[in-house]
Amino acid sequence: MIYTEIHKVSKSDNIEEYLNYIIGSNNILLRWAIVDVTEEEYIVEASILENEEKKEPWIEELPIRNSKFIVACIIPTGVKASIGGYISDALPIVNTLSNICDKVIVNPNMVNGSFINYARENVLYVEGYSLDNFLKGNIALTEVINNKIGVIIDRGAIETDPDSINMAINTIESLRVIAGIDCIGYTITDEPIGGHAKQMPSGAFSGEVRNPDTLFDAAGKLISKGAQAIAIATYIKIDDVEKNLDKYFKGKLANPFGGTEALLSHSVSHVFDIPCAHAPILPKWEKEYYEKVGLVDPRAASEVVSPGYLGCILKGLHRSPQIGMVGDINVNDVKAIIVPYGCCGGIPTFMAQKFSIPLIAVKENKTVLNVTPEKMGMNAIVAENYLEAIGVVAALKSGIAPEMLRRPISRINQIT
Repeated sequence: MIYTEIHKVSKSDNIEEYLNYIIGSNNILLRWAIVDVTEEEYIVEASILENEEKKEPWIEELPIRNSKFIVACIIPTGVKASIGGYISDALPIVNTLSNICDKVIVNPNMVNGSFINYARENVLYVEGYSLDNFLKGNIALTEVINNKIGVIIDRGAIETDPDSINMAINTIESLRVIAGIDCIGYTITDEPIGGHAKQMPSGAFSGEVRNPDTLFDAAGKLISKGAQAIAIATYIKIDDVEKNLDKYFKGKLANPFGGTEALLSHSVSHVFDIPCAHAPILPKWEKEYYEKVGLVDPRAASEVVSPGYLGCILKGLHRSPQIGMVGDINVNDVKAIIVPYGCCGGIPTFMAQKFSIPLIAVKENKTVLNVTPEKMGMNAIVAENYLEAIGVVAALKSGIAPEMLRRPISRINQIT
């Protein structure tokens, strides 16, 4: 079982150590984020995988290589981000950054666009759990020319809508023909996976997964046949589906699929240390709703014109970096981390502070969260929008202190 809990953590405690102690030695902390801050406590949403073995960090000191200018640009899933809260609507920002950076590391939902994925070749597509582990210094990334991809199809999707298997297979075949994707094949889980979207009190979406073991069995089968990356395609139950999707398409609700998608891909990343990503499979009635919904928020338009979500993750996984104890890129190669201004309560921002990586917090990208760098006591460069954030990145790449581009200039202080 995978589920999400809310915990109150004293500001004097190490959050991750505290949560690991509370959930017990047989459970895995898949995902956590501070969603609110009081005078004495952090309010934390924590997603837990039951009864799995913990893995120990492997590395203490990382080599520093300054030959590449690498930036991580991250927008959390399921938090109603005004930019990046829909599939692929942050891609113009990512591709603009790719023109001034040697590499841009992103979480998949920033570039996934229903059937399409137009991220440029120097954009590194890294699943969220692996991205957190990378920023902690626990893993490194190795770039590849291509991955052999195995696809998991949820039996629950087929039981919900028997025709959904045809859409999935046709999507795989189209990416093989058009993009040259190397897919070793697909497998159908022995049992329904049981993903269910849940809206949390913060307004963000998380969820639960009733039967992750059948997901792991399917992934293991594909890996044993040579898969180097795993695409996961499942049915996710959404309560009051038309009502919630209608709000989402009108820009009034966070992506209902996002949080549960993260739990599914995070769990496979933890168990197998392999590139992976998730795409929902829509049942017949949801596809029919998409056809009749009419005009939607422009950010959601790509979803309603193509329900073949699996295509974008196949394109992303095609060249997703491999994960290992050593590799081409480690956290000390990251020159900046960019996040929404109200999303400073997650692992990327804590690691920016730990490793003295410049943190850029973008005010214009509003979410349901309001965990700001000021509330967290974090040192951050606050940018009004992504145009300004890209300017900050350009200054950093030029070796120029960003504050020298602003006026007035404050006097230097004496340190005593």
